[in-house]
Amino acid sequence: MKLLRWFFSLLAVVGLAALAVVLFNLMPRYTYHALEGLRGPLEKEFPAPLTPVATWDREAAAEPSRLALLLTDPDSAWTGVQHALDSMGIPYVITDDVERAVRHRVVLVYPMISGRLLNYEKQESLRRHVREGGCLLATQVLGDDLKDLFGYDEVLETRRRHYEVKLSAEHELTRWLVDARERTVRLGNPDHPETWIGTQYYTKPEETLASYQDGQAAWITKKHPGGGRAMALGFDLGFFILKCQNDRDEEASRDYVNAYEPSVDVWLRLLRHVYQEHEPLAVTVDTVPDGKRLSAVMSFDIDYVKSLQNIAPYQELLTQNQAAATYFVQTKYFRDYLDSGFFNDSALDVLRWLRQSGAEISSHSVCHSKVFNLLPLGTGTEMFPDYQPRVHGEGDTRGATVLGELRVSKFLLEHLIGVQVRSFRPGHLACPPSLPQALEATGYRYASSVTAANVMTYLPYRKNYNRQYGASTSVFEFPVAIEDEHPPEMDQRADKALDLANQLAQYGGTFIVLSHPNILGYKFRFFEKILPKLRPMAWIGTIGQLGDWWQARDRLEIDVTRRDRQVNLTVTAPERIQGVTLHVPARWKAVSVLPKGARLEDGRLFLPELDGHTILTFQED
Repeated sequence: MKLLRWFFSLLAVVGLAALAVVLFNLMPRYTYHALEGLRGPLEKEFPAPLTPVATWDREAAAEPSRLALLLTDPDSAWTGVQHALDSMGIPYVITDDVERAVRHRVVLVYPMISGRLLNYEKQESLRRHVREGGCLLATQVLGDDLKDLFGYDEVLETRRRHYEVKLSAEHELTRWLVDARERTVRLGNPDHPETWIGTQYYTKPEETLASYQDGQAAWITKKHPGGGRAMALGFDLGFFILKCQNDRDEEASRDYVNAYEPSVDVWLRLLRHVYQEHEPLAVTVDTVPDGKRLSAVMSFDIDYVKSLQNIAPYQELLTQNQAAATYFVQTKYFRDYLDSGFFNDSALDVLRWLRQSGAEISSHSVCHSKVFNLLPLGTGTEMFPDYQPRVHGEGDTRGATVLGELRVSKFLLEHLIGVQVRSFRPGHLACPPSLPQALEATGYRYASSVTAANVMTYLPYRKNYNRQYGASTSVFEFPVAIEDEHPPEMDQRADKALDLANQLAQYGGTFIVLSHPNILGYKFRFFEKILPKLRPMAWIGTIGQLGDWWQARDRLEIDVTRRDRQVNLTVTAPERIQGVTLHVPARWKAVSVLPKGARLEDGRLFLPELDGHTILTFQED
């Protein structure tokens, strides 16, 4: 009996030892030799204080072919209108001088027209402008002084009444918008009246371009003899745009992600359409590089230990389809509630291989906290290895700051992978108010931190300081169109994703896919399905590549002058840019020799490279 007990005891010991060996071999072995001795970043990085509302160059030279933005109140959300004009590539000048504004054929008055802001003489200047054939588009026209010019009987102001606008299916200025979600667009969340923006509605309008959901006129117009036109919009367009772009619209959108929600983009496209219809010399800059119809970015979030093991098949598939991708990498150098510390020597080998394969390596923070949006800003002196954040639970993150997450992750990736990190995506797309200026202070240039449907735009834009309504930062946002976590599984909605891509291609939208390569299977099949079908119509690249192009595009200056039946187009590119398409009047034919590789077809002028001043001459048929 004693012998039997001894045998079973030995068997138990051997079994436990064997189990220990198996578990030891199954557990990942992390080595951090590459991190030893690292310390940084050493310099302090802290956001500059918010400056007073930005001004503009009142003496800037600009031809009358540009749109004039007449600013009646600088203490307003005018940067929202500026974002719209920049996104749509509309050349413009900003001025508070009415006489200067009316030298331009198309004048946009913002934020309002009232006797308090424009005296009788200035209002009469706008009246003459329309009577002489000019186009006047104004937001929030108040009072009776110009009601005959705009064609209404009375304007009434209201609050908590309007959340939706329906565009006319008959009027020539709006009937080209055919999708149901383009014809009816959101201003607010129907379930939260307390968040609705103030509106005006116009009674007995001569022509209605759009109505609120209750049938009241939201956007009206009157055409005058001689071709002049006056239009009045019944809400603060700049405020609405920034409210959405800053993700402060209280879920006004009809979907969060993976669907078409163009409520901001519709107004941007309408601005461009009005400008092109009423300025005979209108030239605008396309939104997509290399003459393509769609900008596409495949992006992957590396925030799980097993994701690194699956990278190779994804990257090989992208290479086969001649597509570069952006990998947002969490630099997790510790174990906590969420996961083991997978940013180690083995991870560095994989990331260096990705870099050599043409991928962009970007930051996905250090601790990937769900409450990143609630973290304190920090001191701007956080550095590795002293910075040791930990996630202790779903809503419990300790030792983390916004600046620490940005600074330390960027430092580690740049020093260990040998890349310049310029793009950032927060974990869970959780965005603190301080993120825009914190990104700017720590050297980031681009972010992909919101979903496009949620902010209701599929076009890049500058992020505003504190996600508010004053100053813009230098950081561009690239919203996510498609993600991988909402049901159904990704491969089952590949066709729907391609439908969205085709909708965005109608106006040069941006199609950014977010996926976590924690598994292969259905996620891998999704990319197998969509990549070959995107290639014919889309420019496909990284956030950094698209950001560099968009930043250079943002600095382009367009001016057009006419002499007899010939026009001179001057394009000024302070920063070299490749693959720019300009929309020009379809009747133009080139007189001067176009640059090598340039082509003019059906009102689209493709220019392979711009650097400095380029002057081209055209004949008007």
